[in-house]
Amino acid sequence: MGTEIRYSVILEHSQGVLLENATTEQLEAFWDANDTHYFGLRLENENSTHAQVIVTDVMPEEEEDL
Repeated sequence: MGTEIRYSVILEHSQGVLLENATTEQLEAFWDANDTHYFGLRLENENSTHAQVIVTDVMPEEEEDL
């Protein structure tokens, strides 16, 4: 049995932690509740047991054009 990856969601400009030590299910619920407020930028340490999801609350330019 493998180790479940845990996730923290971190706001890029302030380094504020929006979600800490969450399961995949908790991460998905966070996105479902906040997908209009935060935009994913990158995943760091994705091959470890605790990955960081770096997000922003500023809409990226390419999404503004859509």
